[in-house]
Amino acid sequence: MSDQTPNMAGTLTREDIVDLTKRPSDAYNQVILQADYTTRAALSFYRFRQLGGDYHLPAKRLKKQPETGAPEPNTEQNPRHAKLKLGQNTGRGVHYISSHPKVPMLQMSIIALMIIFESAANAYFFAKESEFGLAGGIFQAAAVSLANVATAFFIVGYWGMRHISMPFDIDNIFSRRNLYVVMGLVAIIVGLSLVFLVNLSAAHYRNILDMQALGQELPADLPTKVLPHFIVDPAVCEKILSSPLGETIGSAATNAMCRPFALHSLDAMVLFALGLAIAAFAAFEGRRLDSPFPGFSDAARGLERARSDLQDALYDFEDSYEDIKELVLEVKYGPEEMEDEDLNAQEKMIIHRTMQEMVAPYQKLLRTTDDGLSDEFGLEHAIIDQFRVKADD
Repeated sequence: MSDQTPNMAGTLTREDIVDLTKRPSDAYNQVILQADYTTRAALSFYRFRQLGGDYHLPAKRLKKQPETGAPEPNTEQNPRHAKLKLGQNTGRGVHYISSHPKVPMLQMSIIALMIIFESAANAYFFAKESEFGLAGGIFQAAAVSLANVATAFFIVGYWGMRHISMPFDIDNIFSRRNLYVVMGLVAIIVGLSLVFLVNLSAAHYRNILDMQALGQELPADLPTKVLPHFIVDPAVCEKILSSPLGETIGSAATNAMCRPFALHSLDAMVLFALGLAIAAFAAFEGRRLDSPFPGFSDAARGLERARSDLQDALYDFEDSYEDIKELVLEVKYGPEEMEDEDLNAQEKMIIHRTMQEMVAPYQKLLRTTDDGLSDEFGLEHAIIDQFRVKADD
């Protein structure tokens, strides 16, 4: 319909009202824009679900005929690459729910509280004999606690435990998935070594403080070759521990590496146990911070945000009904008489149904459809229908 539609009552047909409803508007353009973002986010998400984020697979060579050198007939160039086509089940994807927290700051707050709690507990053990009193003890305790919790949370939990929980890809040994698993194992070994070293050093520090307060010394012939101990040359251990440094608190780390469990103070043992307990809890929280496969939680969060923004855009378009209604009234009765007139029920229903038809394709992006399940898991629709019937029952 054109802008020169006669301003006479009763002259608008169903097609005229549909055309007016479908006129471009900011609200509808926003729906289209957010639908585009949601489509891209969904493609990224399902690419992880289908392919596992590993797109570079080695191609298999064709068997060639000995006479002509041409490829043999009825042989697949790369059967694994054929499985990567959209709509086919790959068996390589990420088939679990992203376990990322809704509010990541909550995890950080828990870690901050753990650091504060451990600092307060350690300050009690350090302050009694610290040269700088309570203030010095709190500073030393905060440094030890920060190193302990941060190492356990990020290195052991976030990098180590999170990555080794991925299934190992036996078919493709050099895939990125297996690389992450190996990196996770290395992170756990390094992280646990640092956690033990930090907590043992703090415990030996406390142990030396107690001995200095009582005027005591460790026996000079304590062995440094027994296991477990860190990789340090026993000759180096003996030389350092028998030097003047060995009688000061500066030798705490050396004692931790050379004779880790030579602790003879109850406070030192309690400090060591407390540090390990808090480190274990921090590692568990680090494991839960994100999904095991790198990038999958980012894709899941992106899809959640895109669907939320699309839902808001659909609500705004629904609220634009009054604007469309005013446009139809203005065309039907003219700007002067439209204030005293109203559309009948049939005309309003035409606007509503037209708006619903306009956004119906975009509303499908807000949920996982049967086609999406079929593409993702390679399931027939009959099987999906059986799941839905059981769920309804």
